[in-house]
Amino acid sequence: MCDELVWSFDAITGLPWLEIIKALAPLATAFIAFLALRNWKRQDKAKRQAEFLDQLIDASHGYITEMSAPIAVLESVLIGIESYAPIEECEDRSVKGAIAYIQKRGDAEAKRLFNSLAAAEPATVRMRSLAAKGQVFRFEGYAKCLNAIARLTWHFDRLEALAAIIGSTSWNWENSEVLSTVRNVIDVDAEKLRKQVREDSVAILDFCRATYSHIYD
Repeated sequence: MCDELVWSFDAITGLPWLEIIKALAPLATAFIAFLALRNWKRQDKAKRQAEFLDQLIDASHGYITEMSAPIAVLESVLIGIESYAPIEECEDRSVKGAIAYIQKRGDAEAKRLFNSLAAAEPATVRMRSLAAKGQVFRFEGYAKCLNAIARLTWHFDRLEALAAIIGSTSWNWENSEVLSTVRNVIDVDAEKLRKQVREDSVAILDFCRATYSHIYD
């Protein structure tokens, strides 16, 4: 047994270790470089993801701020429609109020609403652009965030449709399709809209918070 150990030791000590180390050095260098590259890619990916989340949060805040003015105009329009509605209860009371309101004040109120929406349009476009960009990262749970963005920006489209309707003072108000369109467009509650905007903005922030934790976990 001792002879075998002595032989093993002699065999090990007899190896050309300097040459072996020289031969293995490039492999070790390549392995270290591989690890460094993989770590850099991971850090770079995390950096790009974090930058996207920062942009999304800023865009969300910007959109909500810009949409406050159109929602305020909406509230004013709805009050105006109610003020022009017949005093007595009747079928399509709100629609009749809307028609009277449009005929009297439609042009001016449509311009006011369109102007407020024009200020919010860049923020809306940015939100939609970021929503599409975010799909590239394949974030976990991004579908809910995407749905929240879609609902947020849909409010812009809805108010734009309302502005188009109240600005159309010369429509045929006896036409059933026109009446149906008016009915659908004015069926909106400003306070509920604000609540939906808040809920969707919270959903976006919750997604960003959870994703930040996942990136740097």
